[in-house]
Amino acid sequence: MTDNSQTRRPRKRKSGGPPIFFIGMIFLAVFVCGGLVFGYQIYDTVRQAVVTLGLPDIGDLPSIVASGAPQPTRENVPNIVAGERVNILILGIDRRPTEKCPCRTDTMMLATLDPKTSTAGLVTIPRDLYVPIPTVGENRINTAMFYGDLNKYPGGGPGLAKKTIEYNFGRRVHYYVLVDFGGFRKIVDTLGGIDINVPKAIDDPEYPTEDFKTMHVHFNAGMQHMNGEQALQYARVRHSDSDFGRSKRQIQVLMAIRDKALRLDILPKLPSLLSTMWGTVETDLKPQEVLALAQAASKVKTENIKTGTIDQTMTVEYVTNTGADVLWFDRAKVGQLMDQIIPQESVMTDLGARVTQEAARVTVLNGTTTPQLAERTTKFLQSQGFQIAAYGNADRFDYAKSVLIDYSGTKSATVTALANLFRVDPENIRRTTNANSDSDIRIILGADWTPPIEKTQP
Repeated sequence: MTDNSQTRRPRKRKSGGPPIFFIGMIFLAVFVCGGLVFGYQIYDTVRQAVVTLGLPDIGDLPSIVASGAPQPTRENVPNIVAGERVNILILGIDRRPTEKCPCRTDTMMLATLDPKTSTAGLVTIPRDLYVPIPTVGENRINTAMFYGDLNKYPGGGPGLAKKTIEYNFGRRVHYYVLVDFGGFRKIVDTLGGIDINVPKAIDDPEYPTEDFKTMHVHFNAGMQHMNGEQALQYARVRHSDSDFGRSKRQIQVLMAIRDKALRLDILPKLPSLLSTMWGTVETDLKPQEVLALAQAASKVKTENIKTGTIDQTMTVEYVTNTGADVLWFDRAKVGQLMDQIIPQESVMTDLGARVTQEAARVTVLNGTTTPQLAERTTKFLQSQGFQIAAYGNADRFDYAKSVLIDYSGTKSATVTALANLFRVDPENIRRTTNANSDSDIRIILGADWTPPIEKTQP
């Protein structure tokens, strides 16, 4: 299936004229390109612009909504002012001038901001990760947005991309910000370029161009000043090393844009930035929410920003039965990375609702020498809303890691929830058909699993 459809994704409606977008878009320009974190200088400058340009008060700004796009419900939206953690999915699309969406994402990053502790984090996600996509099935993670647009999923492509991240990484995704790379180039140029310390020389004779050809791209090692085109090339080049090196460079570019924005007097550049961002950034954040984020993010210091990449130490190369080269991820290792950068919230309401709706029958088997492990785990799973059909001992007691067996083929939410909970390695998630099975899913407990400590009654 090709990704180039004649169906264009509806763009954000400019209802109400420039005053509505002015505050939101300028903050989003710095917000998304600065990796969620920027200083009080920028926040205070835009507040001054509200007064100087006679724009409406923040509280009077209406919502920015999509025109014609299916909208997701805005449930469990965090109270930013009260200090609740905010997670935002940053999406970048490589759309050439002659192309129309649905599109795949070229870049996916999950960003977080904790107003209570004034900390922030950013995790880059490889586009070739092979994951279960809700309503679609297993595929590369960068196809989630394509299928969301194609199948008119609630919230469109970004809505399905958000849901896919939630299902596979166990983190709530409250909002998204989508950037067209053409706009990215303009943003960097409007800022006067950025400075990047290139750790080692990069040479790529096959960098793809917008006319579907290739060109030779080279970067010398050391400090380099880059314009918009060069910054995009540096962030996207991959033939010189790998997709993992590319992810690390993208974080480097975002932080360089943030640093440059902090050094500039933004006020004179507001009109240019607004013009640049118009039609190139899309989000489900409301203007009031953007400004609340800006105020919270202004308190975050550089040393309190954590960044990470899902890299080759956390993934396994795999060839699908169709011959596609993809990546399986080690759930335990990725789980550790996510815990370090984006702490887990309580059980996600929507995934829990799907688990309840599926009503999967789960069998728990102890594959270790730990006494009563299956019984203790059963009580824990029941407290989390899972339906346990039976529990007991496995065929042997030397399982080093937990194994998940899916007999149903239709209980994807429960499989995902259990795989996240037990941090089951991709190669240990097995699927088979057995009409005579007394359960839909079987979990064999390995030595890597320890159930939470039971609370004693007072």
